[in-house]
Amino acid sequence: MADLALDVPPPPPFASHAAKGGTGQVISIGSMSKTHWGGLRIGWLRAPARLVTELAGQRVATDMGGSVVDQLLALALLDRGDGLLAPRLEQLRLQRAALVSALTEHMPHWTWQLPPGGLSLWVDLGEPVATALSERALDNGVRIESGACFATDPGIFEQRMRIPYTTPADTLREAVHRMATALASGLPSASTARRPHWVA
Repeated sequence: MADLALDVPPPPPFASHAAKGGTGQVISIGSMSKTHWGGLRIGWLRAPARLVTELAGQRVATDMGGSVVDQLLALALLDRGDGLLAPRLEQLRLQRAALVSALTEHMPHWTWQLPPGGLSLWVDLGEPVATALSERALDNGVRIESGACFATDPGIFEQRMRIPYTTPADTLREAVHRMATALASGLPSASTARRPHWVA
């Protein structure tokens, strides 16, 4: 997520914090699924050559291999450098603004802090109804996971919802409208709502 800085400069690369001459002792990893496209499950590793060789050997022993098409696409995208990132950041800013506007209109009692980067808002619903609301929202055609799905223990973050702003602005506005309709129609009691589960 470090490259998805929307309102602040992106942080310097992690390896830049190494002691002088110590970058060979730093391992950096990243993923193209956040900066380019969620379906592009290609990551990268920057490490000393000996370690990269060892890790590549371990992968061969435990993995049948990743998609060659995805790897070729990733290579082409990397060759285009930052030329793709700037438009993506602007798109995320517009979508974030649309989500905030829709939430302000339809759910004025919910609160959140505007994130200076990333892909989602963490919204405080004011009461522990996130799981029940996500169940009812699904009945209204909106798939959204409660904050409890991202917690270390059941019940934590039950009054929070993680709402991504990765879809077009019109879709976000419609989703919030449907969530407001679901909330207004009443929620099932905690005993009938589905139990929290975790998303890896």
